[in-house]
Amino acid sequence: MENQYIQVERNENGVVTITLNAPDQLNAWYIPMMEEITTELDYIKSNTEDRVVIFTGAGRAFSSGGDVAAFQQGENQPVPHFMKEKKDRARGGWNVPTMDSKERLKNEPFNGRRIHMQIYNLDKPTIAAVNGVAAGAGCDLALACDIRLASKEARFIEVYVRRGLIPLDGGAFWAPFHLPHGIAMQMLFTGEALNAEDAFKFGLVNSVHDKEELMPASLELANKIAKGPPVTQQLTKHMIREFHMEMFKHHWDLIDKASAHIRETRDFDEGISSFMEKRSPEFKGF
Repeated sequence: MENQYIQVERNENGVVTITLNAPDQLNAWYIPMMEEITTELDYIKSNTEDRVVIFTGAGRAFSSGGDVAAFQQGENQPVPHFMKEKKDRARGGWNVPTMDSKERLKNEPFNGRRIHMQIYNLDKPTIAAVNGVAAGAGCDLALACDIRLASKEARFIEVYVRRGLIPLDGGAFWAPFHLPHGIAMQMLFTGEALNAEDAFKFGLVNSVHDKEELMPASLELANKIAKGPPVTQQLTKHMIREFHMEMFKHHWDLIDKASAHIRETRDFDEGISSFMEKRSPEFKGF
């Protein structure tokens, strides 16, 4: 499969750079982009030559997050590579060539969870080079990585609440994990942006750079890590992951239950409609 929505580059040290490549749409998570990301991550997991992964975005955004228009099942969505669409172009289930039989029999619905769990379970260091706005699923992608570097233009936005949604892609777990509790809750309750300076002050990002220096700095760090002992790095990640694995799994169960209820509220419809109509939402509490 030839990638259309991501660019993948590998260097001689085993550093893989995945660039989300839909700059005119602020690197929104279109279905074929998600299929390309998940397929590449499956390959990285099994390829011993790949040692460190960098995520970044093309253009002025890291990623604006999920394709909100998909909630209204419009006609202008990109065509999936593999997923079979349902009536009115509604999403089907995950179906990519790299899935094994055990996973196929789970019949998981198509959403961002597979990608976020791949990043979480990957036994290789991950770096987010956040070059601009990181919102919704894009913010959660950055938060799921082991290390974050940011450009001065970077902004982290847990935008879900402004759409009448709960955080769907791990934000309610990662934001309080990385940030002081009050700062995390303000992000989650308001959908306000955390700029690069404050993200550095609160320890969310390791360093802040001029935009043209972000990738050189990220590659320098990735190359340094890639020259380290991979088995030691693998087991270090495993130990840290085991500390909070059960909490992380339980978090996804809560997302399923809360999301099912939210989607039956009028506030959910209002959040999506107001976004599509480019107006402020009027939430009623039911």
